[in-house]
Amino acid sequence: MKTVNVAKLKSDLSRYLQLARNGEEVIVTSHDHPVAKLVPMENRVGKLTIVPAKKPVSALKKIKAVKLRKSIDVVAMVREDRDSRDEMLHRLLRRPARSR
Repeated sequence: MKTVNVAKLKSDLSRYLQLARNGEEVIVTSHDHPVAKLVPMENRVGKLTIVPAKKPVSALKKIKAVKLRKSIDVVAMVREDRDSRDEMLHRLLRRPARSR
């Protein structure tokens, strides 16, 4: 297993990708702390199974949509969620930093 810092990885990315292709793991560090691991991809081609459809595609036209009892304003829901996240983030950023 090799270890490389981010700057070296960026300058020699092809070399480290080749090591991973050859089955070697590469630990990526930043300021001497491990932050990522470059590992070889598993060969999944043999594990893929194609299952034939049980019904023809034309059978999809017969599926009826679900009707909701009341209308839902999706845009308002998304805005509400984003606003609550923004509010939480602002509260976190306003907290004083803890001393170590």
